[in-house]
Amino acid sequence: MAFWTHEIDGISKEHVHDYDEYFVIVQGKYTLIIGGKKIPMGVGQEYFIPKGLAHAGEYIAGTRTIHAFGGKRVKREIEE
Repeated sequence: MAFWTHEIDGISKEHVHDYDEYFVIVQGKYTLIIGGKKIPMGVGQEYFIPKGLAHAGEYIAGTRTIHAFGGKRVKREIEE
C-alpha cells in the first residue's frame, strides 16, 4: 500500500510494473494516461492497471491517492 499526497502539480512519467496496481483518488484530480489516451479521474474514482501495461499520469497540487500493489513485497532496510 502507498498513500501519496502531491503538494505541487506534476507528472508521473510513463512506466511499467511487473505487478498489478489498483488505486483510488481520495482528493483532487488525476489524469491517467494509457496508450496516449487521457483518462480524467476525480474523488472516489478507481482504476486497475494490470502488470505490464505502460502508463503515466498528471496530477494537481493537493491530490491524494491510495495505491495497492499486488505480487510484490516491499524491500525494507533493517535498522540494527
